[in-house]
Order: sequence, then structure tokens, then C-alpha cells
Amino acid sequence: MKRTLPKLFLSLSGLVLLGSMVQAEPVQAETRYVTDVVYVPMRSGPGNQYRILHRGLKTGLKMTVLEADAGEGFSKVRMADGSEGYIPRQYLVAEQPARERLPKVLANVSRLSKENTALKSELSATENELNNVKGSLQETTGLLDDKTSQFIALREATADPQALDRRNKQLMEENLQLKNRIEVVEAENNQLIRSSSMRWYLYGGGTIIIGVLLGLFLPMIRFRKKPASDWV
Repeated sequence: MKRTLPKLFLSLSGLVLLGSMVQAEPVQAETRYVTDVVYVPMRSGPGNQYRILHRGLKTGLKMTVLEADAGEGFSKVRMADGSEGYIPRQYLVAEQPARERLPKVLANVSRLSKENTALKSELSATENELNNVKGSLQETTGLLDDKTSQFIALREATADPQALDRRNKQLMEENLQLKNRIEVVEAENNQLIRSSSMRWYLYGGGTIIIGVLLGLFLPMIRFRKKPASDWV
């Protein structure tokens, strides 16, 4: 028993020392913000001495100001349910607090973002359609230029009917001359063909006649032998 007492004393001393060390450690500082939710009391008169009618008018609550300066820095107001009272004028603002407007602002941002995406898609489709229209316009412009050139040439040609008639007659005469020339060339060609055929026919006939004559006269030719005295 006597031996255990010193051990118990040492254990208790260690616990006390450890507890004092833990308490000695400073608490780490953290940043905090005061909330913007305010509950304003509504009183029965313009002053803090009057009875409180409502202890908790929350921030953003809509009300109608009946008297802006009712005295003692208070304003007389009417609630949506018809109840009337006085609240400090410093808590009244013309615009809805930012905390209350935030959901509506976020909804507007989301709506505008969707509209922006839709407008971008519409713009892209419009640009593609515009490019197609530009291509069609260029093609139409090219066709118009061709038709304009043809019209100018036709107008210049028909500007002087007499000149056009003379040109037409000239072309007809040239055409007739070409036809006559072709007929002459064809006749000459046929004549050459006939002459060539006749020539070959004559050549062939002469050869046959010569052959016949040779066949008739050659057997009649005799070669006589000379007498032996002729060789002495």
C-alpha cells in the first residue's frame, strides 16, 4: 500500500502537468462574419419607450411608409397584413437588400446564360446561311455578267440594221462561194479519178494488144542458116 501511493501521486502529477500544458496552448484564431439577417422590432410609437408590437421584422420584409419622419428617428409603416407601427428609420432602404435579391439575380444570370447560348447557335446558323447566300449571289452575279456581255454584243450588232443586213448578205455570198468551190473541187476530184482509171485502162489494154501482136508475129519469124560456103 505504501509503495503504490508514490506511484499514484506521480501519475496524478503527470496528468495535472499535461492538463496545464494543454490549457496553455493558445486557441487558433478563425475569421468570422456577422450575418446580414436583422430582426427589427416594431413599436406602438416613435421611440424605444413605446410598447413593442412585433419583435422580429426580418430583413427584406416589404412594407409601406406612411410617415417618413415620425420623430425620434422613427418612421410610421404599414405591414402587408394591415398592421401599423413604428420602426427606426435607419433600417428602411429604397431597394431590396442584396441577400434577398441574390436568388433572383442568380435566376436572371442562368436565364441570360441560356439565352446567350441560344443566340450563339442562332448566330452560327445565320452566318452559315449568309455564306450560302453569298455563294449564290456570286454565282448569280457571274451569270448576270455573261448575260450583260451577250446583250451588249447583240445591241451593238443590231444598232445598225442596214449594216446587219449587209453583213448577212455578205455571209450568204461567202457561203455560196464556198459551196461552189466545194462543188468544183469535188468535180475536179472525180475527173482526176476517172482520168486515172482511164489511163490505167489504156495502159492495160495496150499491154494486152502488144502481147497479142507478139504472139501472132513471133512464130512467123524464121532464122535461116547461112550456107557453108558463106563461112569459107
